[in-house]
Amino acid sequence: MNFRRVGTGEYMNRLVSRIFIGAISVVTIASAPVVRAEAETIPAAYQYDVDVLQQTYPGTRDQGKYNTCWAFSVVGLAEFDLIHDNKITDKSIDLSELQLAYYTYHNEEDPFGGTYADMLKTFRYLDSGGNLNFCTRALLQWQGLVPEEDLPYEKAATTQVLDSSYAFSKDVAHLQNVYILDIHEQPQDVKKEIMEHGAAGISYYSGQSLGRYDTTAYYDRTGDSVATFYCPTESTADHAVNIVGWDDDFPATNFKTQPEGNGAWLVRNSWSDQTGNDYKSYFWISYYDKGLEDDAWILDFEPADNYDFNYQYDGCALVAKTWNTPVCANVFQAQGAENEQLRAVSLAINEATNVPYTIKIYTNLADRSNPRSGILAATVKGTTTYEGNYTIPLKKAVSLQKGTNYAVVVELGKSGVGIDIERSTIRTFFQTNAYIDYDQSFIYQNGRWHDLAEEAEYNFETGNLCIKAFTDKSGANIGKVAKVKNAGSTKNSAKLSWTKVSGAKGYELYRATSKNGIYKKVATTSKTSYQDKNLSSKKTYYYKVRAYKTSGGNTIEGKLTGAVKTRTK
Repeated sequence: MNFRRVGTGEYMNRLVSRIFIGAISVVTIASAPVVRAEAETIPAAYQYDVDVLQQTYPGTRDQGKYNTCWAFSVVGLAEFDLIHDNKITDKSIDLSELQLAYYTYHNEEDPFGGTYADMLKTFRYLDSGGNLNFCTRALLQWQGLVPEEDLPYEKAATTQVLDSSYAFSKDVAHLQNVYILDIHEQPQDVKKEIMEHGAAGISYYSGQSLGRYDTTAYYDRTGDSVATFYCPTESTADHAVNIVGWDDDFPATNFKTQPEGNGAWLVRNSWSDQTGNDYKSYFWISYYDKGLEDDAWILDFEPADNYDFNYQYDGCALVAKTWNTPVCANVFQAQGAENEQLRAVSLAINEATNVPYTIKIYTNLADRSNPRSGILAATVKGTTTYEGNYTIPLKKAVSLQKGTNYAVVVELGKSGVGIDIERSTIRTFFQTNAYIDYDQSFIYQNGRWHDLAEEAEYNFETGNLCIKAFTDKSGANIGKVAKVKNAGSTKNSAKLSWTKVSGAKGYELYRATSKNGIYKKVATTSKTSYQDKNLSSKKTYYYKVRAYKTSGGNTIEGKLTGAVKTRTK
């Protein structure tokens, strides 16, 4: 095997750490530009009225004395997205920032043992600072979110150890997609995604420390109006907040120090639980602010009942970019239920946009060291838009018997890119560990599959690829139609009827001209009978029926019945 070491390697590039908010900071890696949205589709002002926002979304929260703005920003994104997409309609939703902050730095092994020994550790999780990347990595593992009432923030001072049940069994929402945009290079795209998801997470230089709200020269409070903020010098971001709206015509004259042009973002802060129009709750930050970090984070959530099981190995919070890995794979073993339905997969790609991909699912692997040594059960193609993490539903669910070894093979159609990979590192304020075992993650190079565990034997930084699989334990249980009968025929038609299947959304009817011939789908109906018309007279036909249901955008099909014979008159 001829892999080189991390940092200069053939397949692994530099650390993707993003901005670190709170006690420490590191240099951010800016995202690559993507095609901008059409300007005419974006309004000049959006969600600019704080009073209206407060009628639709939860009030602001107070992070208090701790350096946890990063957790508050991510929880805010979750609450806004769930409400904005009508996934949750109650604006009183309140999710636990304490739970997210804790499990960002206290990894629990996932129920299937795939994230064994993976970790992100710091000395004081409430004071060390953090970033949106660390938070989203924890949420992609399904370690939260939970209701505030289960773990209220007021218990922060006394919460040093949490029961493991708070990690996986009490979650109410799952993070599905993460889109990372450059707010300076892609402002129209950021606006478009805010319109889709309610808010964007950003970081900026606040010019002040917690508890000293009124000492900065950059804020301006004028009477009862919402405050403004403009930093005229380049500065390292130290605070994470949410952008919830904008106004392209917001006057530059409203700022204490006047920026070079009009326009501002409306920001939701975490320094007050007040609902009034003061800068602790909401403020305007200029488009031209010099301390505004490049990265804008868009998070897309679903209620936690969308999938039953998450197959994964990437439990480490830190990831690196891979180079020249157009074909790679993760191999898993079905172990959640006797019958499972593989319904979706996810992959993470950083520092690359508009990447074509082909995902192939191979089941019943004859050899776990060869991800293609099984049956090709499904193929799905698409193209990413931004950098980030994508959950990709399969067109049809793939049935998996318990104990089956299966592979998710990813083929990328763009040179110089690859799937993100975990990275172990030791820093002054935190440490990560990316444990990897054999027969888990593979890269296809030089005509053969290379097991990344071999690389890890001499390079401790190497971990697993960021590829996951999501299954449903109940989807395989859609019942089989018990009985189909010939309900009569005419010269040019045949009528079939069948028994009702509990939980079925509808039924699919298949026809052939011989009992063992090729059956083609001729109808989909919600009824328990169907009249097949425009047939040839005095001809024999054969029919099969099966029930189906939909779940999470996927179609779950039952088994076909035996053939039923009919003949036209």
